[in-house]
Amino acid sequence: MTEVLHRYCRGMDRMDKELTRACWHADGTDDHAPLYVGTADGFLDWLWPVHAAMVLTRHRITNVLIDIRDGSAGVESYWEVTLRSETDGRAVDVRSGGRYVDDFEQRDGRWAIVHRRSIREWSRADPVIDLVDPAQGQAGIIANNPEARVTLPRRDRRDYSYEVLGL
Repeated sequence: MTEVLHRYCRGMDRMDKELTRACWHADGTDDHAPLYVGTADGFLDWLWPVHAAMVLTRHRITNVLIDIRDGSAGVESYWEVTLRSETDGRAVDVRSGGRYVDDFEQRDGRWAIVHRRSIREWSRADPVIDLVDPAQGQAGIIANNPEARVTLPRRDRRDYSYEVLGL
């Protein structure tokens, strides 16, 4: 189940809708009230253009508690997300945190979410001062190999990690 939670984060951050969708069973539902309440398919259809407009997204999962019952499980996990947008050349990070409370079921040997409820506990917006220059390294650190080709992150299946992970 923790792998499902982590794949959700990866799917969202790499804009891999198929990987993200696989976290729910076909009849799965999602409650991100007041933003969205309904089917998992509807949630992703609503959310995808919102995230596609972002410069980057970073989803994190921690503090996972799992209560396994006969073929089902209750799962609570803490989440934190950073959503970076850019307007008129200025970047802003919207950061939020809360908990997912998920109902999981095992069907045909596969654990997946049947229902997710997201409980947002805090949110803030911060202007971005980027301290990393891909050509030079991080602020205050002189790059040893400034001529080396930098592996840039991608928000699609062309991200380098797909070559390594075989997803």
